[in-house]
Amino acid sequence: MEESEKDKPKNDEKAPEQNNQKNKSESVPEDKNLNIYEQYQKEKINSIQKDEKSVQKNNSNSPDKSAPPTPEKELSQQNEEKDGQPQEKVKRRRRGKGEIKDRKFQCPECEKCYLSGPALTTHRKTKHGNGGTKEKKRGRPKKDDQTEGKQSMKDKFDSFFNADYRKRNNQENQGENKDEEKEEKNVDIEKIKSNIKKIFEQCKEEVFKDIENIDKYSFYNFIIENWEKEDEKLFPPEEKFCFNAQFEKGVPPIKLESYNLDQLFFLYYKEFAKLANDEYLWFITKFIVLFRECINAKWKNLIKAENISENRTLYSQIYNAETVPEICNDFFLEFLQPYNNFGLDESELIKLIQHFCYWLYKNDYTKSQLTLLDDEK
Repeated sequence: MEESEKDKPKNDEKAPEQNNQKNKSESVPEDKNLNIYEQYQKEKINSIQKDEKSVQKNNSNSPDKSAPPTPEKELSQQNEEKDGQPQEKVKRRRRGKGEIKDRKFQCPECEKCYLSGPALTTHRKTKHGNGGTKEKKRGRPKKDDQTEGKQSMKDKFDSFFNADYRKRNNQENQGENKDEEKEEKNVDIEKIKSNIKKIFEQCKEEVFKDIENIDKYSFYNFIIENWEKEDEKLFPPEEKFCFNAQFEKGVPPIKLESYNLDQLFFLYYKEFAKLANDEYLWFITKFIVLFRECINAKWKNLIKAENISENRTLYSQIYNAETVPEICNDFFLEFLQPYNNFGLDESELIKLIQHFCYWLYKNDYTKSQLTLLDDEK
């Protein structure tokens, strides 16, 4: 019995060894399968490389040469390959404009057809505007447009008295050589006197109630006194001064070495009277006289007592022209229209007002700018 018990542990010791051998024998086929899969991948890669080398040799004379793909790329492309060869990409053929098949979206404006709704929308926006109507462009105009506008305004100002119904035809120098430059002579003072007297009589009840006769009209005497003077002798330094017309609360007017309104009216009148014919000279004279009286009536309460002197008591004799463009609308609507514009043509009057204000701006007598109307026909 003892011997048999001794034999039992020996059998027990051999049992686990047999189990281990069985486990080893079971794991062997798994390792073999893994090696077979790796060998399969390597063989497949080698076959692909051999095929590509043969294709490259056949296409060695072709202009397009592409580098062989790396093994990593080949592994990623295995699912897309068939029979161990890469698939060739098929180029998509673009439909021609004449092929209307499958084009269900038709443009209502030009009857062109498209494959999708967004394509039709893009076509309508680019070719026909939004929804078939062109959108208005917004935003600031280009610099070129602005410079052209300024240039055209300057041209309008320079050519204002070139219109046939305004310009003066000089017939005094017919015997002179046409190539010689003709000096523009000043208008006769008697013609100026006659025009102002007629205006004074016509508008006495509405404008000149407080003036007994023409001899006591200060602007009439001012024009006669300076009309025949040379430009160099006009307005010496002691006469060339005025006060700033930009009124601010608590700030007294500043005395300036510049022209007052009466002097500016005179300079404008004398400069352009020589360019106008007799009929338009009457128009200019009436405009200047009435505009001056409107300013003096409108702003008479703004005169400061400390600025009044013996010879200067009216607004136009004391202040400059800085705020003149501000009163243009009041002059036209409140001063002229109730009296039917005193017989002046409305459209031509507006053009002359704008011409005078642009002359003030051009010569730096005011910082405000008014534009001229459309070109003369």
